Amino acid sequence: MIRFFLILLILATYYSSYGQSNSPVFGIQYKPIIPASYFNSSEINNEFENFNFILKPRYSYSTGFIIRQAINNTFSFETGINYINRKFELKVKSDIINDNTTFNLRAYEIPLQSLIYIKISEKIFLNNAFGLSVNILASDVYSEGNNYTEFTQNTFKRRRIQTALIANLGAEFRTEKNKIFYLGFSLHRPWKEIARIYPKIQNFNNTSLSNAKYIEVPGNFLTIDFRYFLSDS
Repeated sequence: MIRFFLILLILATYYSSYGQSNSPVFGIQYKPIIPASYFNSSEINNEFENFNFILKPRYSYSTGFIIRQAINNTFSFETGINYINRKFELKVKSDIINDNTTFNLRAYEIPLQSLIYIKISEKIFLNNAFGLSVNILASDVYSEGNNYTEFTQNTFKRRRIQTALIANLGAEFRTEKNKIFYLGFSLHRPWKEIARIYPKIQNFNNTSLSNAKYIEVPGNFLTIDFRYFLSDS
């Protein structure tokens, strides 16, 4: 991930050095993902055959490269590419077993959104953006319990390529040297669940869990957005 982030920084610096007044603005961003129950992106509980499963998000993030093209002084268009890494912990609790396993769901996102500015002062602007994103999910994921190999999970993506609604709200500070610092929030909301987790308990104390049981993984998430743009305009 560090190598990916460094490549984005080099590309942003390189392209911005050749920018003109109507040229695209290039930037980089880092977005920690916030667990939020209101957006159905926090802890999920499911009970199957006397086994209680708890799916809990762990520290996750999105990082990427942004291209912003101004339409006029009020509107712009943004696109780019983001790497999304979502980490989860799956716990199982029952009278006979207590265990957990962790795994990561990774994806690449191409956002397409329109942005509107509201000028607050000479250097501070509020902006709001709305659009769609195309998400390319990586491979399916398998992991075993930390204490018992009889407890496993298989996570299967719903589709390799999925779409989602995206929106963000934030403020940016524009320096005299035409650099832009941005702080805001983004919401990522796909149409359906992005994957299904199939937990399995195989012959633990003569008890097993049916393979037909699954846990849906919602694709919703909320982020805090840190952005830095380089511009010659």
